[in-house]
Amino acid sequence: MYLITNAMKNLVRNKGRNILIAAITLVIIATTAVTLTINNAAAKVIDGIRLDLGSRVEVKQDFIEMRQAGLDGRTDASYISLEQFENFSRSDYLRKTIFSAEMYACSDTFFAVGDEAKGTATRINDNGEEVLVETLKLVATSDPEMLSDFGTERFITQGRMFEGSGECIIGEELAALNGVSVGDTIQINGASYAPDKSYSLSVTGIFSDVTDEYNGNWFLAMYDRFADSRRNEIITSWDTLLGAGWETNHGLNMTTEYFLKDPDDIAKFEAEVRAQGLPVTYGVSINQAAYDKVAGPMSGMKNAVTTFMTVILVLGGIVLALLSFMAVRERKYEVGVLRAMGMERGKVAFGILMEAVMISALCLILGLGIGSAMAQPIADGILAGRVAEAEAEPERNVAIFAGGQSQIGDGSSGYTPESQVQVSLGAETFIQIIIVAFALAALSGLIGVAVITQYEPLKILSERN
Repeated sequence: MYLITNAMKNLVRNKGRNILIAAITLVIIATTAVTLTINNAAAKVIDGIRLDLGSRVEVKQDFIEMRQAGLDGRTDASYISLEQFENFSRSDYLRKTIFSAEMYACSDTFFAVGDEAKGTATRINDNGEEVLVETLKLVATSDPEMLSDFGTERFITQGRMFEGSGECIIGEELAALNGVSVGDTIQINGASYAPDKSYSLSVTGIFSDVTDEYNGNWFLAMYDRFADSRRNEIITSWDTLLGAGWETNHGLNMTTEYFLKDPDDIAKFEAEVRAQGLPVTYGVSINQAAYDKVAGPMSGMKNAVTTFMTVILVLGGIVLALLSFMAVRERKYEVGVLRAMGMERGKVAFGILMEAVMISALCLILGLGIGSAMAQPIADGILAGRVAEAEAEPERNVAIFAGGQSQIGDGSSGYTPESQVQVSLGAETFIQIIIVAFALAALSGLIGVAVITQYEPLKILSERN
């Protein structure tokens, strides 16, 4: 008890020197508290994104990869049966599957927004046949809850979401142009790649739409591709789409999302579907562009604070070590007197170590408070800058059309960077900060112990002057 009491008195006696050491220690602990809190919070968000997008595997023709490999998207594209897609969904590696597809359509009774020709324009298809130009797009999904625009940029203002087969919803502009109300029936046909497909759809809902008409894609906007305008989408169920008698995905821009139980099983799942006959022209991958866009700012912030924390710990540790070394050398005479009075070397070392622990404990309390108060504003500021950079970066404008399928952009369209993170001092972070604090105490104290053990008491007293 005497050693602890004496250590506390020594802190007051040498307050000038100890205040300097405490200031350095406080800066290191507060900085560590901020960076560790932000780092751990960002890691949790990134893990959540990984479990969402990282487990969401797409199986579809990869025209960009085909082009880079020297293959022709029109002649080398291959099509598999929809039954095979269904078989893939029965894999033990999956927890659920969502089927979605887009089909270019046309109609001589239901007209597209912006189509001045009123559905009469024609063109020659790949078979040399004269067909109507596609002006509409039928969008189908097996899970309406995955229509991400709804609730943010699209809202049903009349009626309800489609439920049964043969039902659909359309936008307000499309409904107003054609004089369609909830309960009316519209007739559309497949365009050039699926002219034999026809649909009679009951409109169950009309929605407002503030999405970007072409998702910022200059290529589509420049050529006024009405069929790719968000205003001309007719949204329906997957069962409704299949009702026209599809056997393969030829004529469909089809995306099948298989949700893995474990994101790390993607290679095993790919091997399984390849063994079941999936052609090499199909890609089996996560949407890496979307993942990078969503998680990129958060990962950038995490890397930045980790780097900053490392620099502070290294430089702060060096400065703290130098201060501790000089402080103990200044106290050689004090140590010599104590040793000459008969105090054991271990007790002297314990007293110096206790001083370092007391300084670190006090700085730990203050540092936790400062770090907790500063972490959220700092995180918001860093993340806002990263998000602004990500949003300013243009999407790769790649447009490829083949067999009724398309690949437009780099796959990140419709996704937005994660822009919020809730920072809090959790138990894990608290333990990590305590470890850092006492590591600093050990560094400071052990340097003192190493210095004093080099001298014998008589030598210290003889070298006083």
